[in-house]
Amino acid sequence: MATASRRRAIGLLAAMLAGGCGGPNPEPSKATPDAAPAADVAAPAVDYDQPFDKAATDQIGEDQRLPPDRTIAGKPTAALRESVEQAWPTIRLTDATRKPVPWVVTLDTDTGPIEITLRPDLAPNHCRNFLALVKVGYYDGLRFDRIVHQVAEDPEGGRSEVRMVRFGCPTGTGDPGVGHIGYHLRSEFSEVKHGIGTVGFTRDADPSTAGVRLYITLAPTPVLDSSYTVIGRVSKGLDVVETIAAGKLLPPDVDPTRELPERPVTIRKATARQNP
Repeated sequence: MATASRRRAIGLLAAMLAGGCGGPNPEPSKATPDAAPAADVAAPAVDYDQPFDKAATDQIGEDQRLPPDRTIAGKPTAALRESVEQAWPTIRLTDATRKPVPWVVTLDTDTGPIEITLRPDLAPNHCRNFLALVKVGYYDGLRFDRIVHQVAEDPEGGRSEVRMVRFGCPTGTGDPGVGHIGYHLRSEFSEVKHGIGTVGFTRDADPSTAGVRLYITLAPTPVLDSSYTVIGRVSKGLDVVETIAAGKLLPPDVDPTRELPERPVTIRKATARQNP
């Protein structure tokens, strides 16, 4: 069972990732060390082929806002949502032998390319969602909208640095409640640790409110472990991410959160390929 300090820490990080607004944060159920499965019990197989209506939900919670009619790049969100659902079954996450396909997504930004190698075995639905959004051009013209430099209490009671950049908000603000285009994904938490270059989906207080926004960590961030859906890591261009994170922020009288960049870096184009 999670400790009270861990629950508080995760709630604070949910608020931080949501742009300063959060609420009670249900903790995913996890077995305690004493309840570990026997060695001869096979781990459940990963379902790489869940349909869109099983992986996602159209329900908009009380802490969520309706998506904007258009993204800051001028693309209609209703049409994008429909295109994602149509693209969903066309994206294959495994090969003929049922081994995960090593997909790579490249973000061509104002400051250089960032290459993200995906891990479909960790979160197949979130990986497929990311690939579908890339395929329909959702991220083209969007921004790295938040730069986070914070200190948080980690699960062991210590304090750890939280350094990350976030991108993909349809409004370009990273504000809470607008991290979607009409649907959310059901959470797929894993035991993978958040190290330098970890890529995952941003959510609000509800664990199943990930949609289109992602983060890239620039320091080990144990407070996020097992509470946010990780989809992969930066395999090339970490220096580009560091450059983005070093960008000048808006002054506190304009942005009290101290997370909004003065000159947001734009994603010119996002592309995906299978890495042989």
